[in-house]
Amino acid sequence: MNDEVYEPSDDSALLLDIVEAVKGEKALEVGSGSGIISVKLAKLGAEVVSVDINPWASLATRLTGRLNGVDVNVVNCDLSSCFRDQEFDLSVFNPPYLPFQEIRSWIDYAWSGGKSGIEVLVAFLRTVKAKRYYFVYSSFSDFDTLHEELKALRLEIVKSVHKTIGYETIFAVEARPYD
Repeated sequence: MNDEVYEPSDDSALLLDIVEAVKGEKALEVGSGSGIISVKLAKLGAEVVSVDINPWASLATRLTGRLNGVDVNVVNCDLSSCFRDQEFDLSVFNPPYLPFQEIRSWIDYAWSGGKSGIEVLVAFLRTVKAKRYYFVYSSFSDFDTLHEELKALRLEIVKSVHKTIGYETIFAVEARPYD
């Protein structure tokens, strides 16, 4: 794997545990990194579109799909800006969630969640149209603001798993729109 691509870690494993899809669903993975989530979705029968701003990650996703014998449509663009008018059955995002702003290399896009650690996630939630959202956030992130944003977007967390590593707890959640 290229040093400029986020290697699967505990947050990736949490998403793998929680994400679900059924045959024929339209799935979008934003920030695909190595492509392991997209591969799982494709193996479950979803029609998968994977997006990453990092060209090295887009290449890694494409190769991971080929190595696993599944078809994944890979697009190199920022967040979901290429798909603003499309609706998906589900969307998955392992966003950069650390309160860090400086971008000096491609790999920094995998870490830098903005000043409060949720800016990139919030931009995703405001942009993507889906029936189900799966995403990750950290106890280091500004959860109060995230909670208010979810409320404003009429999304509720319906399932959550977490793992504590040292001083940090990582959460993977499923959120759905409510009436």
